[in-house]
Amino acid sequence: MNAPSVQDRLEIYELYARYSWALDTGDTEGYVALFTVDAEATEETREGGLEVRQGRDEIRKLVLKFHERVDFPGHQHQMAQFVFEPDPLGRPEHWVVRTYAWATINRPPAPPHLHWCGHVRDVVVKDGGEWKIRSKAIMGWTGTVLSRFGAHVPVA
Repeated sequence: MNAPSVQDRLEIYELYARYSWALDTGDTEGYVALFTVDAEATEETREGGLEVRQGRDEIRKLVLKFHERVDFPGHQHQMAQFVFEPDPLGRPEHWVVRTYAWATINRPPAPPHLHWCGHVRDVVVKDGGEWKIRSKAIMGWTGTVLSRFGAHVPVA
């Protein structure tokens, strides 16, 4: 199976840890720095549409949408079940990374609760010796990802 080296996997896991820390601690510039200059981020909206951001300036606007919300502190984003796939375009030092993703909200003394869950499909690239996110798609756990189940998928 074609897969990243152990060292590359460790560095990519570190990229994702830094991503969540920057997002959840309000480190806007640290978050933006994890993306390539020409990166694209796609996020599924609450209405079911797609919001696409191109380039670091637009990705900064995307993360500020969260960092500037007064109710955002207390969110914790998690990713797990990493699946690495070869880049479909065959580019060297590129990997598709699929993960489960979820966010909790923690505001003591209330117990934490699950706020959102879904999946992420990213393309990461080794850029200047560091792994960066070239494209990111953040999607709910519905729709295409469940298409193999056919018509018996419950709809909200």
